Amino acid sequence: MAHLLMIEDHPHNLELMTYLLRAAGHEVTAAVTAELGLKAARECRPDLIVLDIQLPDATGFEVLDLLRLDPELHDVRVVAVTANAMVGDRDHALSAGFDGYLAKPIEPATFTRAIDSFLPSELRGHEPTPSWAGD
Repeated sequence: MAHLLMIEDHPHNLELMTYLLRAAGHEVTAAVTAELGLKAARECRPDLIVLDIQLPDATGFEVLDLLRLDPELHDVRVVAVTANAMVGDRDHALSAGFDGYLAKPIEPATFTRAIDSFLPSELRGHEPTPSWAGD
């Protein structure tokens, strides 16, 4: 499974995304600001970063630029997750260098599959088994 870094300032979104990804078998490190996210990225060297576009201390675009300038992190895949889902926002994010784009609110039923699509096959998670499936 993969080690993922979630940089998201909204507590409910962060909790839901972290829960879903851990249920799929991934290790998740969370950060609520750009500063903490960059620090965590340098410390944990994640396989993938899921990055909110609107953070309290910087934009996701600014964070992405700093990641791409860092020789240790420049090749880590980064997926934008944002409530900005207007026409052209996806194209803007991809042309800025994001490897992917997901709109909020996320769809719990498909979120982990969407994230896994940005990972090499050997790092992809598994479909969580519902707690009632073993009954």
